[in-house]
Amino acid sequence: MNVQEMETARRLNADITVMVWNDGGYGLISWKRDDEFGRHSELSFGNPKWLGLADCFGEQGQVVDRSWDLAEAIRFAIEHRGLSLLVVPIDYRQNRLLGERLGAIPCPI
Repeated sequence: MNVQEMETARRLNADITVMVWNDGGYGLISWKRDDEFGRHSELSFGNPKWLGLADCFGEQGQVVDRSWDLAEAIRFAIEHRGLSLLVVPIDYRQNRLLGERLGAIPCPI
């Protein structure tokens, strides 16, 4: 959730892949609060230009706009030597629709 981890990984020359779920805010928290309380506080925010950010850290970066491209993007990122950034747009509205189709599922956690 913090760009500091990307800086640390770069400084340590870590060979890792960072995946960002780009929802324009804390979408998962918004969804859960809406579900639990019927509302949420302001959790939206602007995002950086992700590929520009990757470039600033000397990373390889990709935006994956289509779900069927994700496996190949992950494969490419893992094979890349050094730090890779994968940006995946996500829409949590689908969670509510899926929940409505599945019905209430008890969760003891």
